Amino acid sequence: MLTEKELENAVGRIISRLDEVNTVYISKIAAQIKRIGELNQSSINRLVLMSEMGTDVAEITLKLQKATGLNIRDLFRIYQTALDEVYTDKRFKSYLQENPLPIDGKERLTQYARAVSVQTAQTLLNLSNTTAIADSYKEAIDQAVFAVSTGVADYKSATRDTVRSLGYNGMQVYYESGYHRRLDTAVRQNIIDGVNQIAQNASIMMGEQLGYDAIELSAHLRSAPDHEPVQGRVFLKEEFEKMQSGQDFVDVDGNHYSGFARPIGEWNCMHIAMSFSTEHSVRKYSDEQLRAWKEANAAGCEIDGKHVSTYKASQIMRKIETEIRREKDAAVAAQKAGDNILRQKCQRRINALSAKYSQIAQASGITPRRDRMTVDSFHAVKVKP
Repeated sequence: MLTEKELENAVGRIISRLDEVNTVYISKIAAQIKRIGELNQSSINRLVLMSEMGTDVAEITLKLQKATGLNIRDLFRIYQTALDEVYTDKRFKSYLQENPLPIDGKERLTQYARAVSVQTAQTLLNLSNTTAIADSYKEAIDQAVFAVSTGVADYKSATRDTVRSLGYNGMQVYYESGYHRRLDTAVRQNIIDGVNQIAQNASIMMGEQLGYDAIELSAHLRSAPDHEPVQGRVFLKEEFEKMQSGQDFVDVDGNHYSGFARPIGEWNCMHIAMSFSTEHSVRKYSDEQLRAWKEANAAGCEIDGKHVSTYKASQIMRKIETEIRREKDAAVAAQKAGDNILRQKCQRRINALSAKYSQIAQASGITPRRDRMTVDSFHAVKVKP
């Protein structure tokens, strides 16, 4: 199975391409808002503005299409790696040397991985097509034109919320339900879900062909509380099915567990269920290792006077990383729009969030990931007193 670091690096390359397009998107619209502010009521020509918008939207769309094409290429590589690692998994490797998988068995796994790859690739294409670049651009321009047309005394103040929203929200994916989210967030989640799906289901399919009778769950530091008691444990297949349906269940060592709502491998769960043979396989994680991780997680730290688990601290850090990236994007929009007041406000938020982040990292002992907060086009400014 791909390690968390390997998967993060692979997905990071994909997201960086979307970040580049997102920066172009933000910069183009913010610059247009600035140009409109330099006009007066009589010099505004909506036809010219719409023509310029059309040119910008075409450029952004083309860049997004190219980035999506490259991302799909990388996607297939990531998913192929996830499948290849199923064959080299220690639960299977030695057994497969004596009991080779039939050709049709390998083909079944290959077809499954290919189907997930194609499905996810289509999802990436759909996401890029449902990113409402033209609509958000037109809405921003309409608000800017309205501000000039009404003769506001302070144009930058009148358009400040528009500029901030432009940067903070970035390129958005809109769904039929009306729900929307940032494009990079949607793409990241879809790719990771696909990797986990291949790793888990391909392993289970392999186990079925080899006659394996159980399931072993993966384990990691800072597990969520609902799954922490069961991570790294082994369950007979029928007990695993009970777990996935929310019923009470028991592991092969006779430990009993109460059912939980969130299935393994779903709802943002990073655990993977892998096939296991109670006759041929050896557990990957010892009881001592799992106990040590659980105790370290419970030890946690204090944040704002409250004790939290290390898992909770890590979740807060992830949220701050996302928030800082958004604030940096908003600062880029402010810079392009020539709004130094907004840029200063963004910088103050960034400084406060960064200080909070460092405080939590030090208290929890979690290694900071400042690379997750990088926005290439962002340039910090000194905050005025």
